[in-house]
Amino acid sequence: MTAAPWLAPLAEWCAALDGAALPATARARVRDAALDWCGALAAGVVHPLAAPYRAAFLRGEAGASAAAGDPLGRPLLAAVPLNAALSHLAEVDDAHRLAIMHPGIAVMPVALALAEARDLSAADLRAAVVAGYEVGLRVGALLGKAHYAVCHVTATAGCFAAAAAASRALGLSAARTLDALGHAGTQAAGLWQFLDDGAEAAKAFHAATAARNGLTAALLAEAGIPGAARVLEGPRGLLAAFHLAADPAHLAAPAAPPLQIETVTIKSWPTCGHIHSSLDAVRDILAERPLDPAEIAAVRVRGPKALVDVADRRDPKTFEEAKFSAAFCIAFQLVEGDLTFANFTAAALDRPEVRGLAARVSVAEDAAMTARFPAERPTEVEIETRDGTVLRAARRFRRGDPEAPWSFAELTARFHTLAAALPGARRADVVAWCDALAESETRQGAAVRHVIVNMRPHNGGPQ
Repeated sequence: MTAAPWLAPLAEWCAALDGAALPATARARVRDAALDWCGALAAGVVHPLAAPYRAAFLRGEAGASAAAGDPLGRPLLAAVPLNAALSHLAEVDDAHRLAIMHPGIAVMPVALALAEARDLSAADLRAAVVAGYEVGLRVGALLGKAHYAVCHVTATAGCFAAAAAASRALGLSAARTLDALGHAGTQAAGLWQFLDDGAEAAKAFHAATAARNGLTAALLAEAGIPGAARVLEGPRGLLAAFHLAADPAHLAAPAAPPLQIETVTIKSWPTCGHIHSSLDAVRDILAERPLDPAEIAAVRVRGPKALVDVADRRDPKTFEEAKFSAAFCIAFQLVEGDLTFANFTAAALDRPEVRGLAARVSVAEDAAMTARFPAERPTEVEIETRDGTVLRAARRFRRGDPEAPWSFAELTARFHTLAAALPGARRADVVAWCDALAESETRQGAAVRHVIVNMRPHNGGPQ
């Protein structure tokens, strides 16, 4: 007997998922994920790169879908990738340790756009979000560290996440959902080479392609076009293409809590996620002993190989590059006494005291920590003062990880900081909508459009 396709159990689970019957913990995480994504979107709308991304995706065509901060309706396949890209610009969107990806920016733009277009119930919107997280994070975990070394998993597994979210939003059968995942797999791509070539501004395009391609995959399946059922494990599938060995157990349909959406990390720092544990450790040190930057002789950071590969940018020339520089971010934190969503801005690039201290920060791989990655995000930071004192702190996990989650009140305060450019009434509307999403059974088309279109700063227009 021929074995079932690896993705078949997940496709069946997605098609049968009842958003009204989700456990309370999962419904609460949908609410949290929605507020996290809305904060990332609001921050992205006023980001300097928002204008060129708008120019790339919005070419003047009218349509029926909401693009963030834009009062005009736009075509579905233009609005969705734009919203995805904008929500990745500020590097404040959610993440996942084991899958090593950002799930929300692939799932939320698709699920919300289809909720608007099809006027979905809140239960169906919740189901679409949970399906997208479940499939995307399981595929990301399957692809693993070897894949992540070359590929941005948000772009590859994120395509599966978007396809699963779209399939559930469209009400596709299990067979059609499997077709959609097959179409997703043949489009899944996103290489880290942009980091090596100093093109960090292109990173948000990976979010855009994941959302756009995953949505297109589901629309193809809805139209009856068959997809590759064994797109992962087949002899000319994704695993063969990337020369990966993988365990299909990662793709098992969930039999018990927690669901994957309950295992995400919501960021506490506006930087590359690989730096977060180190920033947490520095904060621990500063809580014990405030330091004058002038008394710091050296800062030594040890962590997994991924920290060095992705976040050891020694001389950042742009603010986007600075977010991938552990030395720069830690130096800024030590000079300012903290690094926050509000104070970490492009103005930091021109501060000689930050540059000077960053030159005294070293980042090195610890082989034992590499072995613990990505199930943990370990780090150890040593700060040596000029009198020879050495202050140390170590971390296994990051604030905002499932082991140390935010309360909704904390997430609300975080959202108001991230969305400070929006008028207070609009921010309050977003919080109220997200809060209601956990229990609401109302139709969501008009509400989603209101939230996304009103992502406009105080001056009223898109940036």
